[in-house]
Amino acid sequence: MGENISNYELLFVKEIEGNLSVSEKAELEEWLREPQNRIVYEEQKKLWTSVDDLRKMKTIDKKKALKKVEARLFGRFSIHPIKRMERAAAILFIPLLLSTLWMFYNSYPSGTIKNETVYNTIEIPSGTRSSFTLPDGTFVYLNAGSTLKYPVVFGEDDRHVELNGEAWFEVKKDNLHPFIVSTSDINIKVLGTSFNCSAYAYDTKIETALVEGKVEISGKNGKNSFLMEPGELAVFSKQVKTIEKTRTNLDKYIAWKSGKLMFRDDPMDKVIEKLDRWYNVEFQVDDPEILNYTYSATFSGESLDQVLKMLSLSAPISFQFLPRERLDDKEYGVQIIKLTKK
Repeated sequence: MGENISNYELLFVKEIEGNLSVSEKAELEEWLREPQNRIVYEEQKKLWTSVDDLRKMKTIDKKKALKKVEARLFGRFSIHPIKRMERAAAILFIPLLLSTLWMFYNSYPSGTIKNETVYNTIEIPSGTRSSFTLPDGTFVYLNAGSTLKYPVVFGEDDRHVELNGEAWFEVKKDNLHPFIVSTSDINIKVLGTSFNCSAYAYDTKIETALVEGKVEISGKNGKNSFLMEPGELAVFSKQVKTIEKTRTNLDKYIAWKSGKLMFRDDPMDKVIEKLDRWYNVEFQVDDPEILNYTYSATFSGESLDQVLKMLSLSAPISFQFLPRERLDDKEYGVQIIKLTKK
């Protein structure tokens, strides 16, 4: 399954056109047996509906539009698999099709829909990472379990995106149009820089690591702003609504974009959270005392089984893969791993 990703992209386009042959329909149905592929397929349908909405606002040639989708399917995005090639093949569709909204916008004559704000939302499931380039030339690397929302065309005053999760940004410099990343609690304003932001909705803090350039961090109300310098880490506490800034080694915070998992005296609950997202699994912890352990290690390409074996050698922990639950649609639920004290 994964040896010819482009074939499945073309099958989707041909289905939209209504030109699938009997054998192609069977091939597409076989591909859709994978639960991850089915999820992506439904997302594609939603995205195509969004494109249709744009099309209704101003009549354009449907066949030409479809050819644009076919021609640019490999244009702007790449996928970085963590576990299986199959998942990479599936998730590849999402950011590629999102980028077509930007292309359709630019297909309209000047002034036809400029007053309409159309947004792209790129969602990366657990077990996968994705890199892509925004319309302004800013490079983004989105970590597992993350979502980025941005307008098809940036506004006249700034370049505003919304992040839930973790992302690495290499911002295209533009002094006239600052780049703003909004999270649940803070805004990060930059002109041109490289930084990492971890802002998962379920985390109790938001971490911003600045590697190059300068950024300004402020609360959602625009108050209590301050500047960061390269080599600094800013940690916002969602509970007490305060920000602490320190100078530290940032390797741990940006290692993920190089395909590495790095832990440095991290509490076990945070280790588990990262493993959840990285390998698309869930952990069941029987004894709360396990969460008080700390762990230090660096992994690069190891399987989940190898990581867990190393973990059990470093701490009095044993693990067990529980039988996967069979769902109503005859597929299987996420893998659950039970952690117990030795």
